This record gives sequence, C-alpha cells and structure tokens, in this order.
Amino acid sequence: MEEETPMCVREPRFDDPLMYQLYQQVEHTLGIRASAEALVHLKDYINQLRTQAKLAPQTSRTVSAPFALPDTREPDGFDEGYGHIFSSPQTLFDLARLLTVNETYFFREQAHFSLLLRELLPEFAALGRPLRICSAATSIGCEAYSIAMVLDYYKQSFRCGLLSWEIDAFDIDYEVIETAREGSYRSHAFRDDGVQWKFLLNRYVSNQEGKYQVDSRLKEHIHFYLHNVMDGLPSQTYDLIFFRNVSIYFSDESRMKALEILSNALIPGGCLIVGISETAGIEHPQLTNCFKEDAFYFQKRAAAPPPVILTPASPRIVPKLRELHSLKKRLIIEPLHIAELMADDTAARLITEKTLSLLGGLPDSTLDESGHIRDNAVGTRKRSTPDEHVAGLVCMGNELITSLIVVINQGDSFKADCLLAFIEQYDHSAYTHFLRGEYFYLKANIIDAESSYKRAVQQDKTFWPAFYRLASLAALGNPLRYVHKVNQALESIIQGKERGYEVFIGGFSPDYYQHALEKQRHKGLCAPYEPWQEHG
Repeated sequence: MEEETPMCVREPRFDDPLMYQLYQQVEHTLGIRASAEALVHLKDYINQLRTQAKLAPQTSRTVSAPFALPDTREPDGFDEGYGHIFSSPQTLFDLARLLTVNETYFFREQAHFSLLLRELLPEFAALGRPLRICSAATSIGCEAYSIAMVLDYYKQSFRCGLLSWEIDAFDIDYEVIETAREGSYRSHAFRDDGVQWKFLLNRYVSNQEGKYQVDSRLKEHIHFYLHNVMDGLPSQTYDLIFFRNVSIYFSDESRMKALEILSNALIPGGCLIVGISETAGIEHPQLTNCFKEDAFYFQKRAAAPPPVILTPASPRIVPKLRELHSLKKRLIIEPLHIAELMADDTAARLITEKTLSLLGGLPDSTLDESGHIRDNAVGTRKRSTPDEHVAGLVCMGNELITSLIVVINQGDSFKADCLLAFIEQYDHSAYTHFLRGEYFYLKANIIDAESSYKRAVQQDKTFWPAFYRLASLAALGNPLRYVHKVNQALESIIQGKERGYEVFIGGFSPDYYQHALEKQRHKGLCAPYEPWQEHG
C-alpha cells in the first residue's frame, strides 16, 4: 500500500480512554500510528456499523454488517466495545483503508528502477539462479508491474535466456489486490514522474477502450495476495524487497519491527529499497546504506567470515609480461572539420551516401526477427567488410561522424545503429558516446540515452552538448538536481565554447544554448516548479 500523505503524526492526547485504547490497539495490530482525526473517523465508522447491526433483522445481522458484532448494547469498555473487531482479518483490511491513503502509479520514484536496471540486475543475473523479489504493500500493483517490465526488458535486451524470476506482491487491502490481479488501469496511474520509462509502457501496456491493460505475460511471474507485513513475510529468501512510502505511517517501534522482518527475509547481499523520503529514518545492524544511479538503497551484510590464520608466505616470482600494443587504429575526429562538412547540406548528403556505400549497403536482411543487427550483418563485424574498405573508412573519421549526424537528424535509427556499430569498434571518445545517446533518444529509450550522455561527460568535461542533454532530461525530475545540471552545462560551455561542438547538437552557437540554459536556471530557482502534472 503506497501512501503519499501520511495521516500519522506524533502521539495525540485523548480525553476519552476508549479512544486512547483504540489508538494503541491500531498501532499494535497494524503498526500504524493514527492521528486523532483519523481515529475520530474510525470511531464514527464503528459506531455506524453498530447502529446498522441494531436495525438489521436478527437472522441477517452478520450478512448486513461487514463484520459481526456480539450484541447491540452500549460498550462498557474497550474489550466489549471495540476489542473484538481486531480479531477479523477482513475488518483489519477495512480499518487500514480508513487510516491510510493509497497513492501509487507506474515507475513512481523512477531512480529506483534505473538502479534496478543498471546496477542490481547485472549482479543478480550473474548468480545463475531464479530471483525472488517482494513488492510489500504493493497497493494496486503499479510497483510490481513496473518491476516486472524492467526484468523482462533486461532479459530480452541482454538475451539472458536463463534468467527467471518471481515476484510476491501483497497488500492489506483486498480491493486494491483485486485491481492488481486484473491489471487494468486508467490514465491516472501514469504520471510525468515516470516519463523516461515511456518506452517500456509502450511495450507492455495496451489501450483497450479507454483502459490500459498490462501484458498478461507479466502476470505469470507475479503472485498477488492479501497480507499484513507486520505478520512477517512468507519467505526468507528474497534477493530484493521494495517497501516504499509505507513506514511514514509507523511509529518508531513499529518501524523497527518492520525493518527486522524485512532484513530477516533478505538473503545475504540482498537489497531493500524504501521511499526516497524514508531513507534517513532507516537504520538496522544488518543493513548497509548504499548509493548508486542517484538512488539510495540498503544491502544486507553477509555473515562474518571465519577468522583467517596467517602463515608466512613463500616469495612469489612474477613473470614479466611483454608489452601489448593495440592493433586497431583510432578514428581522427575534428569537430571544426565536421562543422565545415555539415555546412553544405548537399555535400553532407553525398558524404553520407558514400560512407554507407563503403560499408557495403544496409539491406533489410541485416536485421534478425527481434529487430537487432545480425552477427554477420554489414557494419557489425570487421570481417564482414572488405579489408581495403575498412582501412579507408577508419581514415574517414570526420566523414563517418558527419554521416552519423545526418542519419540521426533524418530519424533513420537503423542506419544510425549500423554506423555506430562500426564506429564503436575504433573509437570510445565523448563524441561516440554522445551520438550513441542521441540514437537512444531517437528511439525514445531515455534510460540508455542518459547513461550514454553520462559516459560522454566522464570522457570530456568540456563536451557541453552532453551536459546540455543531461540538463534537459533532469528538467523532468527534482528541481534542485535540475539547476545543478544546468550549472554543470553552463560551466562546460564556457570551457568548450571555441571547440566547435555545436555541430553535434543542431548547429546553433554556444551562446544560443548558454542563453537558453540561463533562462531555465532562473526559472528553476525563482518560479514555482511543478513537473508532476497529473494526467486526465
């Protein structure tokens, strides 16, 4: 159950002893520290049910009321008036719905899914065994399905045919679990916060008469069921647990109990992901705080290894290895020369045709059934192009980059991919990483695009087109992070203004981009920033 606005605050004061006992019972049973206002609503709800029970015919009383009441007399104490309602699991689900606010959508707090794709999945896949994942308090299932989309995309894209996985997803509210099992949503479940994952939503979600249906293949890997996390987890072998935006409702004691349950359910090296706003409140002796891909998470420590007994080691002779030299030639790339070639549209088009011709053409047969370039396709392996052509192309670094920029600007992702596959054999500079990012951006794959731009700026701190793109992507996220990225881009423009990099990003002068960034920085610092507009 992912919640956004907690109805729990510091412990309230009650004049009514029954209310105080009700407050304590709610915290003990559900782990929820309810506010005084929430308890007033809860008490009114219970009294309304008692009234309904009084008016209902004696023979149908248990049918009319959502839960059975022992009698219709006024309560003399907590146990007689309210205590029995906590014995019914169905009643607990109803109470939880009254005390919390369901708020969830696909790819909420998207940095967590970037962490999963970029950092955690490669490590998990290397284990060579099925993965066990838990989406605790999953609400209507958006989180569980988002995880499943990332997993399936990783398996298909990186051809990890042996990778298998199962997701346990539970919540205390039976109505939201039914929605999750159905996997059918309205537009409100898709927000701007997850826009960089649109390429996955397009892949796994279809519009069916105004509703959005999740691919049924994902459901085969997810087990949705009713459960209260405070009752423990059904397995002690999870590689990854999502427990996000739930502990904001808990008291300190209940939060520690939940953390104990979650950490015990993780295998050594397993990971726990909580809501961004909850990270500072997580502290447990079994969990180590980690940070990657702009996201915090917690990793379970491995068991302490046995003590190592040191023994004197005999001297080791290290053979001297002969120096290895790369046989590959590197491309010569000169942005100012590329700008001259791009200045004449006709000349740039002729250069592109010549370059593609030297690569041997790009027939449709170079694609496999999945749309990937075949292993023996032209441009993907050195041996598939005549040696004399390869030697000639390697000497045409500026022409190759010019051709690549042309086909990207034309929106031809297939030719761009083939050119990049050849170029990347001989060049790993900021230019190539940036253009690979432009290719991914053309394909609406924002995750891979951002990763390529980051590699470009790591290679060259003056290559401002990559910083500009990163600033543009950050505009969809945290405003403080956005302003930081804008400042980085402005600093890079100052350092690289005279290097001709503008040819990579539309041909406008550095001053043009500098002016645009300064306007956006002023807006980000001074104007209200509202990137998360709800749809429909």
